[in-house]
Amino acid sequence: MASWNIFKQQEEPRQFNYKPRYYDPKKEESTGDARRDFARNLHDEWRSKRNHTGEKKNNSASITILFMIFFVLVLAIVLWKFF
Repeated sequence: MASWNIFKQQEEPRQFNYKPRYYDPKKEESTGDARRDFARNLHDEWRSKRNHTGEKKNNSASITILFMIFFVLVLAIVLWKFF
């Protein structure tokens, strides 16, 4: 029975017929400028935050390394005194 569907003509898809009610090219142009400015500002903010967090990461990493070295030295001194 399914073979009969092969020979049928397929229906055409519905056409989308959108007509904008109002279009102002000046407004569209200013909106595009605002979007570009927003994107540029957002990118600059992300770049500055990324640079600042990089400095903090390096600083915290060096503090952690110094703390570990201090801990190992104290542990070595304590073990040397008692053994």
